[in-house]
Amino acid sequence: MIQCKRCAPTRAIASREMRDLLGAKVHFGADLAVFVTTTRFSRPSEAFAVQHSILAVHRDHLGLWNSGALLQSLGEVNGGGQGDPRHRTGWRQAYGE
Repeated sequence: MIQCKRCAPTRAIASREMRDLLGAKVHFGADLAVFVTTTRFSRPSEAFAVQHSILAVHRDHLGLWNSGALLQSLGEVNGGGQGDPRHRTGWRQAYGE
């Protein structure tokens, strides 16, 4: 089961959206849940994803996937953060966050 969200760069995916995906996964009996977004996940939503085995594909991982990385390989970096401090600083400067 895959949920995709195209959001403004300054928006973060809230944990309630992860809870909704988990509920859908359980309801439909899916083997895997993947949440894909063009933005980032809040820290609570990223932690929730890891805790409940939801693959959280944020803007950086989306770039890896788009460049040919296998979706399964992204599981190894799930919950690994969203860029190094320099990357995050550049992101805040570009988008005002």
